[in-house]
Amino acid sequence: MNSNIIFLFVLLCYSSSVFSQQKFDPKDGDRLIYLGNALMENEQQYGFLEYLLSSYYPEKHLSFRNLGWSGDTVFGDARSYYTNPPSPFDLLIDQIKSNRADWAFLAYGAIEAQKGQEKLGDFEKGLNRLLDSLETMNTKAILVSSIPHFLHKEAKFANDYAGDLKSYNQTMARVAKERDLLFLDIFETFESAKQSDLWEPNGIHLNQKGYLLLARTMGEKMGLNLKSSDILIKIQQKSLTSGNETKVLDADFKSGKLEFTINGNGLPELSLTDHLKGPKISIQGLKKGYYQLFLEGKLLAVADQNTWKEGLTMDFSLAGKQMLNLIREKDQIYFQQYRPQNRTYILGFRSYEQGRHQAGLESLDALIFWLDGKINQGKNLRVLHFSLHRLP
Repeated sequence: MNSNIIFLFVLLCYSSSVFSQQKFDPKDGDRLIYLGNALMENEQQYGFLEYLLSSYYPEKHLSFRNLGWSGDTVFGDARSYYTNPPSPFDLLIDQIKSNRADWAFLAYGAIEAQKGQEKLGDFEKGLNRLLDSLETMNTKAILVSSIPHFLHKEAKFANDYAGDLKSYNQTMARVAKERDLLFLDIFETFESAKQSDLWEPNGIHLNQKGYLLLARTMGEKMGLNLKSSDILIKIQQKSLTSGNETKVLDADFKSGKLEFTINGNGLPELSLTDHLKGPKISIQGLKKGYYQLFLEGKLLAVADQNTWKEGLTMDFSLAGKQMLNLIREKDQIYFQQYRPQNRTYILGFRSYEQGRHQAGLESLDALIFWLDGKINQGKNLRVLHFSLHRLP
């Protein structure tokens, strides 16, 4: 066989293996769910991952549901109830089905790794069974590695457990490769950070700063271009540089008048240092004096020409906080709906006592869907009109 033909055949096979791996590209109307242990369940306290993904796709209506459960495994162990059936795994599958998920983030392995290397084979079988179930439901899976624990050095099992976590993560990575699925390895990011202020005092669960890092790391691993929204304007050249679609409407060097627009949603980006960080606007070429910057008629900032040259960070935190509050409120209501404290009395074997309250749980759907709509409305793209005027 001709060597050139062999080379082309190998190249085609390689290209096929590269491009067959699933890419994260949600469609308008998609539902995304979180599965796993406390790493996923506790994310509902902050909502940073939903905020990041929602604001990154402002043109798409997306909805999120948190099905994480502290202590859960790929077998659904933490979902066991006194009532049987369904089995814990069957209950997990029923909960996934009821949400009609298009995408599922799977963050498992941390609980299973406590049983050591000898149970690694069982974990792989359980993971594949769960992935097979998701595939039959046409739910695309994204595997998320576990994170290290920030335990004290005197903890006897700390080093052994860290090694086991890496082994379980490697198994997930291999399974993802074999099934052409995305695998987000976030372990290394947290291991290299080695900052105790990312964890709660117990050294196991992440705090607010930790979940900020989690959201940004997952976004970067998914291939999202988390570019800065900073703006640089040069008055004399009437030029504007920004990560967003922008346009200079009017720039007058003599009077210092400036008008420009940004095609955006006015939401600040997630920042590890500032939590919610608005764009930094730098304006070069202003004459000596003080200048006011307005956004759609509302005063944003006042500064002299030197400060504008260095740049001012705009405070868009209000819009960001409002969206985060909606996300957290929606997550809390959904949590109360699918995990009611008195489930046995409403849905279980004692439902003959208080089963009438089941209708109340179902009625929460309307409120959850309404909050979904509010969240998606808050991220819609629009033209933001800025104007700069020199103070007399």
